[in-house]
Amino acid sequence: MSPYPRHGILTATIILALVTASSQADPGLGDKLKKKIGDKADKTADDALNKKPATPEAPKTPGEDGAAAETPASGEAAGDATKVSAVSTKFDYVPGDKVLFFDDFAQDELGEFPANWKLEEGTLEVAEFEGQRWLRSTSVTSRFAMKLPATPTLPEYWTFELDFYCGEPSGNVLDVMGMKGTQKVWDLTFPYSGVNAYFLTGKTTSDTPLENTKVWGAVHHVMFMARGNALKVYIDQQRVANIPEIDLTNGAPDHLVVSLWSDKEPMITNVRFAEGNKPVADPFANGKLVTYGIYFDSGSDVVKAESAPVLRQIAAFMERNAAVKVAIDGHTDNEGTSAGNLDLSKRRAASVATVLATEFKIAADRFKTDGLGDTKPVAGNDKAEGRAMNRRVEFTKL
Repeated sequence: MSPYPRHGILTATIILALVTASSQADPGLGDKLKKKIGDKADKTADDALNKKPATPEAPKTPGEDGAAAETPASGEAAGDATKVSAVSTKFDYVPGDKVLFFDDFAQDELGEFPANWKLEEGTLEVAEFEGQRWLRSTSVTSRFAMKLPATPTLPEYWTFELDFYCGEPSGNVLDVMGMKGTQKVWDLTFPYSGVNAYFLTGKTTSDTPLENTKVWGAVHHVMFMARGNALKVYIDQQRVANIPEIDLTNGAPDHLVVSLWSDKEPMITNVRFAEGNKPVADPFANGKLVTYGIYFDSGSDVVKAESAPVLRQIAAFMERNAAVKVAIDGHTDNEGTSAGNLDLSKRRAASVATVLATEFKIAADRFKTDGLGDTKPVAGNDKAEGRAMNRRVEFTKL
């Protein structure tokens, strides 16, 4: 499965046995953020750095768990991900648990504009790149939005994420904007001035350099987490903006818009928009915690570093409740074979327990693991949003 947001998320049911009681945006923004389309940056990097998507081709065979193969995230080679426990505590992104929109473009014809999006400007097409479907811009400027029911405002608690790729050096390529009607409330630009992420709302700006990041020729995961009028923005494993209150001069945003500004055919995929999560003092107060923040590469049982926020939460709870024992069960969607999904879910459940034991120092004898594959769906598998809901992690008290 894809790492974001198809995530290849396993579902791990962790059963807890408690033995004891335990702006108007500046109208000149387009001028301020000159897109540098004509930028002729150095192109002497190796082929891997500058690799462009080929002309759309037939889909490749999906992985055993039913998801297309994927490119390494953040320029890392497969298997070279950072240890989960080493990820900065400032990276606290947890995806929402009610999926409102999901698109990996698997249902669309190659070369066509995708069915689930509204075109506002430019030329875009679904393309195939290294076994993954992408939405690729073939014009210098493109602007598009998700097809969602009209709402007065976005939910109070929401998350939005996507994968972004541009194979060759260019200017300021990706914009993600919170809009109220035709008015811009906030705007993220990446990359900006080479390797920075630039955020603007009203007169408030944030210009943050990315750490240890290869911008071009690498997949970058871009995430937004809203809590009322507060908004946090992340790229890969780094928080690049932390806005306590967005500028509401134009009102609260009611939809999101994505723009791609480059002649280097930039692309996005794995777009996930979800409601939640509302912060809670006790994650297990209702007897079960369902999370979509445990990440794996396609066909892999290795827990990715981006899983750190959820695993820290679990580990902290278990440290506070020393008598807690945990059973971990895994769940998938129904893509791929049932036998393959079942085996993968069992291996991934075991991996979650191993990380909690070895990296977060929770005694291994406090865990019991199993996997249920695709046998316990919580939503229909006939739509992408339902399949995304079925790839989940559950933590349940005995």
